[in-house]
Amino acid sequence: MFHAAGGCSCHTDRAHRGSSLSGGRAIKVPFGTFYSTNITPDRDTGIGGWSEQDFVRSMRQGVAPDGRSYFPVFPYTSFTRMSDEDLGDLWAYLTAQPAVRRANRSHEVRAPFGWRALLPLWKWMYFRPGPLQPDPARPPEWNRGAYLVSGPGHCSECHTPRTRLGAMR
Repeated sequence: MFHAAGGCSCHTDRAHRGSSLSGGRAIKVPFGTFYSTNITPDRDTGIGGWSEQDFVRSMRQGVAPDGRSYFPVFPYTSFTRMSDEDLGDLWAYLTAQPAVRRANRSHEVRAPFGWRALLPLWKWMYFRPGPLQPDPARPPEWNRGAYLVSGPGHCSECHTPRTRLGAMR
């Protein structure tokens, strides 16, 4: 599941020889630059202090353990479609990786796009949470492909045009 989800490659800053999954990769968008977070099991700077429920909530709802909304540069808008079993498998894999102590870097995003207080409104307008429902008119292979592309593979996140507010068209 880890590799189906792109190996969580956004969470490794290869350009600066960052440790695997320790964050810091610059993600440039029209609003500025977001920096990926540390998703190693480090208790202080990664997800080591999270529960599996915290992880599932972040993936399904785009909400941090402390209740803050995540910016949709984190593709929870796609990960919400993943099954409970696959999210559990991904959690098990991530928590079995080496912990790396590396503080998360602050985003450099222009106002108002960096204002977290506006994210609930953005979610209300554009985010539809919930696992992908198979199309009964299609064969199982088609449904599996649709699941991999729209959920863990999150292909549309990079390959779909965006509105001025960052929502997929």
